Amino acid sequence: MRTALLLIGFNRVDLFDQTLSSLEANKAAHTHDVHVYIDGGPDAQQGKIEARVETSTFANITVVQREDHWGMGRHLIDAQRQLFDERGYDRVMLFEDDMILASHYVETLSNMLDWASEYKDVGTVMAHNINPDPMNAQANQLSDIVATNRRFWGSGMTKSVWDDIKPILYDYEDRYLKGVPYGKRAHRAIRRKTIRKLMKRSRADRAGIALIPEELLTPPFAKRPGKCPTGHDAITALALWHRGYARITTRVSRARYLGETGTTFTPEVFEKMGYKEQNVPDFSSLSAAPTVFRLADQGLNGHPLKPTPFE
Repeated sequence: MRTALLLIGFNRVDLFDQTLSSLEANKAAHTHDVHVYIDGGPDAQQGKIEARVETSTFANITVVQREDHWGMGRHLIDAQRQLFDERGYDRVMLFEDDMILASHYVETLSNMLDWASEYKDVGTVMAHNINPDPMNAQANQLSDIVATNRRFWGSGMTKSVWDDIKPILYDYEDRYLKGVPYGKRAHRAIRRKTIRKLMKRSRADRAGIALIPEELLTPPFAKRPGKCPTGHDAITALALWHRGYARITTRVSRARYLGETGTTFTPEVFEKMGYKEQNVPDFSSLSAAPTVFRLADQGLNGHPLKPTPFE
């Protein structure tokens, strides 16, 4: 399996440095190809980010710099198009520039993709989560995985899944992202003509063995979605749901999310979505990446471990 590690950058130089440093500390990362995509425009810090890349311990990094400001949506869709469609990678692991990763994060994603390959319904894997359980309980959850609707930070996807969902993403890109600033995309039209339209349709019925039972699934959006997000992550979640996929993450987080400010985040949004309460274990206590995983179906309170809708 040819795997690409995709790291996104723009102008958060300090956060980019922390993310790249934690990725460098992943031994398994050095067995894969690393691609850094840096958005452009007047607010970009391409020179500083490329200077940090040049000091990296990775033997060979491919760097792509946009001449203009593409915005996160076009930037990410095109990066995945190049890696999957043009370079033919079997797997892509996506990292934005605002996460501190445990030293076996990449190995954990690889093992999850291997383990999940026998199931028909796994669209993406992650090892980032917000787990409210105390540390002594989490010590017994290291091999647990749960369904998730969280954003795609530190996620892995296979080419077969990408090929299945990319028509929806390319249509979104063509209709709403080209020729317009990302922040000024047609939010109402996206909700009405894309999100609402697909959420009202039946999901694809995938042949094979399913990992996630219906009682542990939550749709990412309502059939009348209201003021839901309209960015790249939202449409990716929509496409996966529509095509019959679920998403999984480790119950115990192997990363800490740092993106308090960014394209769509403010300190208020960061706190509202629970990231101030990230109950993450000391990464040094996570000595190895699991190779076999167990679907956890109940929390400590006995309630089903169903994900919340995408937000």
